Amino acid sequence: MTTNVSRDQVLWYRVRQHGLLRDNEEPAVLDIGLQDTQVASAQLALAARTTRPVSLDGYELAWTLRGAPHHHRPGELRRLAGELWPWSDTDARARLMWQKSRTVTDGLTALETYRLIAESMRKVVTKPMTKGAASAEVTKLMSPGLNKACPACKSTHIYEQPFRLGALPGGLRLRAGETGLLLEPLSKRGSIPTKSTNPHGLVHRYLRFLGPATPAEVAKWLDTSTANVREIWPDDLAEVAVDGRRAWLPKENVDELLDCDRVELVRLLPAMDPFLQARDHDLLVPGKAEQKVLWTILGNPGALLVDGQIGGMWRSRLVGRKRLEVTVTPFDVDVDPSLRDDVQAEAERVAEVRGVPAAVVRYA
Repeated sequence: MTTNVSRDQVLWYRVRQHGLLRDNEEPAVLDIGLQDTQVASAQLALAARTTRPVSLDGYELAWTLRGAPHHHRPGELRRLAGELWPWSDTDARARLMWQKSRTVTDGLTALETYRLIAESMRKVVTKPMTKGAASAEVTKLMSPGLNKACPACKSTHIYEQPFRLGALPGGLRLRAGETGLLLEPLSKRGSIPTKSTNPHGLVHRYLRFLGPATPAEVAKWLDTSTANVREIWPDDLAEVAVDGRRAWLPKENVDELLDCDRVELVRLLPAMDPFLQARDHDLLVPGKAEQKVLWTILGNPGALLVDGQIGGMWRSRLVGRKRLEVTVTPFDVDVDPSLRDDVQAEAERVAEVRGVPAAVVRYA
């Protein structure tokens, strides 16, 4: 049996699941982590979900989903290492970004390569090390086919994505140091996985927070192929039609989706916010031109969220040392004057998190 829902219901459901109503002490969306950037995106994502002072103290930073840095609750990294371990050799090839025709490198399959990198990371990083130092030492343990000549560095080193993917199963996390990013061993590393400990875990969490969704969308989020996701697609899901489009949701979340009423709020979501990580961009932002400016290769803007709808984008810049200028660019029409006080309040929240005394909002 297929449950029919509208686009609006899905967006209101996601707002509630993400804790954007600010009605929980700790937003449940931490179950999928907060992606980190150099512009305090993780802190701003928390600020959009709580009225309390924002701090990442106590959370752990690691290269997890897609090899990107994410903040997770303490004690969760060992579980994630098992869940993120590839569930097949074809899955490992996709995550390592091997071409489809490439099945071995220097005699190693993709899964064997994955394990070699994790073992090498564990062997090399026994104390806090800079990324550059760790990469140089790990490169020495790799066969020639796993390294590349880098004109920018004027050296040969291991490819970036495999290096990142090997860190977590190797028992490593990240932290900021005086000279930049440091890799360091977890206090309790555990063993390197031999297989995925819970292939369905991350799929269920994506569907819970960013669903209803399709295997193709989950695959993009995990940086693998749709075929690989279909192989481990859970059988305990409910089929949902979103304005006629076929998708899936965990059965236990269907009633929550159907019970969702309209939400009324204004939020300034940072670039890489979990709400923006959904891969169904056509549902989030129907206009192709707007999608192109919101999801870029580098330097994504933040998003203006109004009552569950993404109504524009925003960027900020520091003016002197005491004022943050937030420029809001609506997608369709000017922001309703009745909402401008709310936008100003959210801009002040952004300034507070960034340690700036005041904020001014401008509309482009």
